[in-house]
Amino acid sequence: MIKLKADYVLTMNEKYEIIKNGEIIFDEKIIDVGVNLNYDINEIYLGKNSVIMPALINTHTHLEFSSNQTLLEYGDFMGWLNSVLENREELFNNCKSDCYKQAIKEMKKSGICAFGQISSTGNDLKYLKYSPLKVVYFNEIIGSNPAAVDMLYQDFLARIEESKKAQNEKFKIGLSIHSPYSVHPILMKKVIELAKEENYPLQTHFMESKAERKWLSKGEGEFKLFFEKHFKNAKPLITPEEFIMQFENTNTTFIHAVHANDEELELISKINGKIAHCPISNRLLNVGILNLESVKNYSIPYSVATDGKSSNYSLNLFKEIRAALLMHTDLHPKYLAKDLLKSVTINAANSLGLNNGSLEKEKEADIITFKLPSKVNDLELIPLQIILHTNKVDNLYINGKEIK
Repeated sequence: MIKLKADYVLTMNEKYEIIKNGEIIFDEKIIDVGVNLNYDINEIYLGKNSVIMPALINTHTHLEFSSNQTLLEYGDFMGWLNSVLENREELFNNCKSDCYKQAIKEMKKSGICAFGQISSTGNDLKYLKYSPLKVVYFNEIIGSNPAAVDMLYQDFLARIEESKKAQNEKFKIGLSIHSPYSVHPILMKKVIELAKEENYPLQTHFMESKAERKWLSKGEGEFKLFFEKHFKNAKPLITPEEFIMQFENTNTTFIHAVHANDEELELISKINGKIAHCPISNRLLNVGILNLESVKNYSIPYSVATDGKSSNYSLNLFKEIRAALLMHTDLHPKYLAKDLLKSVTINAANSLGLNNGSLEKEKEADIITFKLPSKVNDLELIPLQIILHTNKVDNLYINGKEIK
């Protein structure tokens, strides 16, 4: 059992309590949080301007692309997509054990305790099943050719069976449907039914670009040329509205949703869906920016995630939420900062189906500590100052054990 004390304790509970001169007691799970806790245990004071808060959670990554630095094309979504197809095998082949270790090390240093990994091949499993961080491993399905549906699904089931062998307290399974434009509706239904049966969380890319918007709504634009070139398929197989409603009664996170309209956001809200916002990826691919005000107006919980290094230079969530803070100039920084910290803690935990993300009794003891450069007089400004001044943490605890 460990007792820590800090100048500021951010609970991330429903009341968003920030406790001055607060304490936390934990072993594998959190036992108590508060002030002057009366337990027969030595207290560790973390020092002047110290902070304790829930460890961060990166809901959406593509670590298979972690070897990328300068190979892919940025500034245009379709140009980037074509460069991914051209360089995919080279990038995958260049990311072996050390590449994954470096990616995990980068996340660990920035206080990430858990991440959602999109796996398109299953080849990353051997590198991630012993991760010191928690992994929700999203086996992804992709394929729009109706003749290949059965073969693709059988391969998908085989990958799931392999990942099941790795399940433990830190390794969980999720399922991913790549997108409405790249997966046949028959495959979608099979995967969604499996998610319901096994209670797996789901993720899907949705409305990332203007090209996707034009293709799904009108069957026109750059995606029409793309499908004619690569897949001989010249018409969309599902409408955006039909696609969203497929996910009713599941725990689904829609990735990006930059070009989702009001009707689609309303449907996502109706089915209790969630959104993952990847601001740096959206900027580098020049697709626009998610309307967070609309997302909030429809009461859709959102997480912030780094996406993969196929469309980012970093896996550091503090850098990601700082970028979001500076990009969303229409929102008040003090209030946005509070939402952004929620987006990488409790909202992210709910997205991945994890029992962490807040400092409350019986939650898993996934905790970070660090120091601010000086004191903060107004407690309401603590979230903003954390985002502005933090890049790495001093301590990371996962299930109550310090991760070095």
